[in-house]
Amino acid sequence: MLRLKGRVEEQSLLEQVLERSGQNLLRCLQCGKCSGSCPISSAAVGGPRRLIARILGGMQEEALRDPTWWYCVSCGTCAGRCPVEINMYAVSTALCEIAAARGIEASEPGIHLFEDLFLKSVKKNGRVRELRTVLEYNLRSLRPFTDALIGARLALKGNISPAAVLRPGRRDRQVTRIFEKIRQKQGQKA
Repeated sequence: MLRLKGRVEEQSLLEQVLERSGQNLLRCLQCGKCSGSCPISSAAVGGPRRLIARILGGMQEEALRDPTWWYCVSCGTCAGRCPVEINMYAVSTALCEIAAARGIEASEPGIHLFEDLFLKSVKKNGRVRELRTVLEYNLRSLRPFTDALIGARLALKGNISPAAVLRPGRRDRQVTRIFEKIRQKQGQKA
């Protein structure tokens, strides 16, 4: 199989991914086991196999805009099934860093806002408070009624309680320590 016969700037993406992720994508067999077991693979989100093929084929723009690495849930199923043990979470993280450095927008609008709100909820409550996080996301992204019908149906069935939004959360000391360690490590990098 011929690989990387593109321009120098296209070749640099593979080199950057190899260096940042520590994963040797050149060993990929393109067997498809990763995408076949990936919970996010679909027609719209091609999955790990397509993403690696784009990187190896020198399709820099397509790889950096591929939604697969934005949606990766780091479940590890792909790495567990991969015959050459490629860790796609490490590859996804590397692509995210490269895209951020190049100023490439996320394929999913508002994903960074949602990440921030999710982590804020975990930091404050020791876990994510789903209803409150979704409500705050919808309000801050200026779409307050996006999930209103779904929320009403869930409330009528008794699956969620609107009063849960008002209840204060409790801090978890272990989670607080984790966030403190992350903050310290980020301070060391700067």
